[in-house]
Amino acid sequence: MAPICGFWSYAHADDTAENGRIAQLARDVVAQYEMITGDSIDLFLDRDNLEWGDEWKQKIDSTLSSVAFFIAILTPRYFQSKECRRELDFFARRATDLGVKDLVLPILYVDIAAFREDTPVDPYISMARSFQWEDWTDLRFAAADSPEYRRTVANLAARLADANSAAEATTPTVSPNDTDTDDDDAPGFVDLVAMAEEALPRWTANLTSIGDNITLVSEAMNKAKEKIEEGNQQGRGMAARIAVFQELAEDIESPTGDLEVLGGQFSKFLQDVDRGVSALLEKIPEELKSNDVTASEVASFLQSMKYLADNSEEGLGMLEVMVQNIEPAEKNSRSLRRPLRNLRKALTLIADGREVMRMWLKKIETIKNDFPAVAALMEDPAPHG
Repeated sequence: MAPICGFWSYAHADDTAENGRIAQLARDVVAQYEMITGDSIDLFLDRDNLEWGDEWKQKIDSTLSSVAFFIAILTPRYFQSKECRRELDFFARRATDLGVKDLVLPILYVDIAAFREDTPVDPYISMARSFQWEDWTDLRFAAADSPEYRRTVANLAARLADANSAAEATTPTVSPNDTDTDDDDAPGFVDLVAMAEEALPRWTANLTSIGDNITLVSEAMNKAKEKIEEGNQQGRGMAARIAVFQELAEDIESPTGDLEVLGGQFSKFLQDVDRGVSALLEKIPEELKSNDVTASEVASFLQSMKYLADNSEEGLGMLEVMVQNIEPAEKNSRSLRRPLRNLRKALTLIADGREVMRMWLKKIETIKNDFPAVAALMEDPAPHG
């Protein structure tokens, strides 16, 4: 019998800062779990050995029915990590779909102010809060050989063992992507298209608002750059530059604050769109094979999604560059620190959309390769329908 799987999601920089304590905590929990249950665990601890993509996702999907737990070690850096957010999103969605939410356990390892808010802006923080999380902000200072630490680890392992036993009795044997063809209430192709189309307008309106606010920020930054260059030519020195930074901070305070909110909305809307689009992309091959949908209908939908993804790629790529450039700028001026931090948070959330849409494009190419009739209809560069 193959070992069950445990997944440990954390930011490597945090483990380094803790001198390996986070990774050791994972091993301690596994040791206690195996002692309590007698089951061996294949622990996914180091994401350096896993590539995010279809192979990694297929590995998880193929073993999800035997997953003992998914533990996320929550810190500020965790929510800044693209890989950590993807892992949390992936497991949280599938655990929710399968009705095994108790197998997802977020651990608040470092206090995060937004985590204590009733309605956090960051949808990933809201997602983590929706599970039965534990507060380890004090326990992380306890010695590994202390009774307090050992007892808490043992209690955690026992909780996971109980949750896994309950899940074994209730977890469906089908994949979350499988469709019950005998279920008259299961949404069909047209229904799923309608669901995706309903979510898309909110997302595109959100994108428009984001673009408007980014334009305001860019214009203010360009104006400030001109003033700094003018001050340098006049030999006015650092005092003039500080004044420009203070004026810039005032000019971008409102749009960067709006962008922080819009970034959270963007991520949430994209999650809604992605659920519909991903379900459709999984369903399309079987619909084509059973002739429940025509190649023309599929080509129209796929071309529309490809058009959207292709046109978003360049813009989101530029945002990713902005994210990389913002962090050093935060350190140059105290007055700019808060608005630029807000902007970086917003752009980090928005730039994640690039990877989601790349997943769509990869699946679209697979469908085109498998169904030449669809590929032929998609040769027209303009979207169908």
